[in-house]
Amino acid sequence: MTDIIVSLFSLAKVHQEVQEQKFEIGELDDRLDEVEDGVDKLGQDVQENRDAIGEVKQDVEEQGERLDELEEVVDETVDKVEELDHKTLSHAPAWSRDVAELLNEETDGDWRLLSKRLGYTNDDIRNWATQPNPALSMFDEWFATHKTREATYAIQKNLEEMNRIDAAEIVERALAMAENVVEDSEDEEGDPPSIFISYQWGFQQEVKMLKNHLEQSGYKAWMDVGQMGGGDKLYAKIDQGIRAAQVVISCVSEKYAQSPNCNKEVNLSVTLGKPIIPLLMEKMSWPPPGTMGPIFSEYIFIRFFQRKGEETGDERFWPDSKFTELLMQLRFSLPPDESIITQAIYNKWMANSESCVCVLHLQTDDSGSQTSGQPEVFISYQWGKQPQIKALYQRLSQLGFTCWLDIMQMGGGDSLYDKIDKGIRGCRVVLSCVTSKYSMSANCRREVSLADATKKTIIPLLLEQMTWPPEGPMAMVLTQLLYIQFHKDPEVQNRWDGPQFEELLQKI
Repeated sequence: MTDIIVSLFSLAKVHQEVQEQKFEIGELDDRLDEVEDGVDKLGQDVQENRDAIGEVKQDVEEQGERLDELEEVVDETVDKVEELDHKTLSHAPAWSRDVAELLNEETDGDWRLLSKRLGYTNDDIRNWATQPNPALSMFDEWFATHKTREATYAIQKNLEEMNRIDAAEIVERALAMAENVVEDSEDEEGDPPSIFISYQWGFQQEVKMLKNHLEQSGYKAWMDVGQMGGGDKLYAKIDQGIRAAQVVISCVSEKYAQSPNCNKEVNLSVTLGKPIIPLLMEKMSWPPPGTMGPIFSEYIFIRFFQRKGEETGDERFWPDSKFTELLMQLRFSLPPDESIITQAIYNKWMANSESCVCVLHLQTDDSGSQTSGQPEVFISYQWGKQPQIKALYQRLSQLGFTCWLDIMQMGGGDSLYDKIDKGIRGCRVVLSCVTSKYSMSANCRREVSLADATKKTIIPLLLEQMTWPPEGPMAMVLTQLLYIQFHKDPEVQNRWDGPQFEELLQKI
């Protein structure tokens, strides 16, 4: 009985647990129904979102097509704006855009180098570098501040010197196309002046100032930039200008010596036998290194830049005395046109230059007519004593002696060695102004050797205390000669008087 009761109790407990499980299963079924409803709704939302995304994608594609169309419109507008800007705002010619496109590409010979060669500063270059088209911005500035012909020629010349032939050819083609727009008349070209100025573009402003002062002094000068166009006509006019010139002034600088075009001008001048007067525009070695060295080694230059203490207080870059020296040398080859000399220039320079020119003395031949002869006294010296030697030259000239002094005789661009050779061979007496630098100078040794070889009377003047005979190759010639000492009283070398000077006059 007890077993039955226990069984019944167990069955009742199992029944209760079954009922509880049935209830939980019912709740789980309800929740599953809710989840199925949620999944159905989520699927519906996903479909709706997919449809929406499709619509958005279609809108994006439509907007992309519209953007492409807008981009084409913008490009066309930019081109029109640039064209309008070029026509109304830019000072640069049409070809400058093609050249700018080449020069904007970063290389060693790009727009930055051209800017520096045209004289612009690093700050200018930095400012242009911020522009969309740096080279074109530079061209615009350049043509805004220069005459079109001068600006064009400067760019073409510098591009050639930079070896940017690709860009230079664009300029040359543009100039060639414009060549026949108008024809030059004979009246416009006129006769070339008698002075041709050869220079490198970096000194254009200085050379313009020099040209202006020369014309005020009676000498019309020809600067390529002032009277030449471009293209093939450029070189033809350079040739014409040099051939017509009586004197060529070479404004020598480091860039000038390296310039292919300047080398061509110098070589043509030498080939045609034109007198050349070199002006040293900046401190540099002489003769200049490179292909001009052998040519200029035979010429005496005029230092045409100011040193400390030589400032003129105005825009001139040369010392007063050097311009007078230039006028003096020009007078050896051609007289000035007095009709164009201004009074101010005459008072300042021309009167001085007239008194400085050495006129060869006249001799009478067998027929009784007068002929020009060589100076009797050749003065050999080293340039460190030039002020004292110039005083000696003036003193002897006042006493009636005709003297040869390089700075007084090297007029009109003569060859140095040719003039010295003729001067020594034609003189009667050679004054050898001996100093330590003189004895070591190769040129001075040549003068003494030539004087000895041609059996000229040599009178040594000892201008500073030193051993006698001086050390070096001159000793063989000078050891047999008695010198006149002028070193004990340095002031005598400025006055040139006293017993030693009287002794010199007797020996002459």
